[in-house]
Amino acid sequence: MNKFETYTLALAKASKGNPVASTLTVMLFYIMFNVLEATVERLIFGERFEHWLDPIFICAFIAYAAYAVWMCAAWQLAENRGA
Repeated sequence: MNKFETYTLALAKASKGNPVASTLTVMLFYIMFNVLEATVERLIFGERFEHWLDPIFICAFIAYAAYAVWMCAAWQLAENRGA
């Protein structure tokens, strides 16, 4: 089991298999990532700006939210089977 899957499974366990809670958690991760990114840009360049990486970051967080929902479903299935 790789680290990425382990982290996502931990998110599914923490949300008790609730896909809404895991999606909201990923959304909060994205918000805090944007705050961090804006802070670094202001410290280095003196202003916040839009750049070509923003859509890539958005797509990455959307994909991770989808994977977290899938992991919640897998966790619920394992819990129902008694694994």
